[in-house]
Amino acid sequence: MQLTLIQTRTSPVMDEFAEKMATLNLLYYASEAATEMEFDSPEELQDSVKRAIEFCLSAGIPIKGNFQRVYKCFDDGILYDWKVSQLGYKLVCLSGKPSNPIVARSFIQLIKDNHLNHF
Repeated sequence: MQLTLIQTRTSPVMDEFAEKMATLNLLYYASEAATEMEFDSPEELQDSVKRAIEFCLSAGIPIKGNFQRVYKCFDDGILYDWKVSQLGYKLVCLSGKPSNPIVARSFIQLIKDNHLNHF
């Protein structure tokens, strides 16, 4: 059996258009989720984002269109944050430390609200 490799080329304009379309759903910052959930450190936020991305990867959900690293300039330097979709925002909120009471209550409330009695 002979395999043929076909390369497709797109124009830079189309590549840029596709890139912009992928970012339309990125309406929130992960740092906003950290504030809402009262994460106790930048490390908790980064660990939460990492877990949220791992959830998406494991479920076959694309990272592009749900998470994008961005940089913010402040007087004392440059920090990075994440632009996230609504799904990404919720995953970041629920991926905080289980010892965080707000995360724990939110997680339990989600299960109660959706009556998830079986999988």
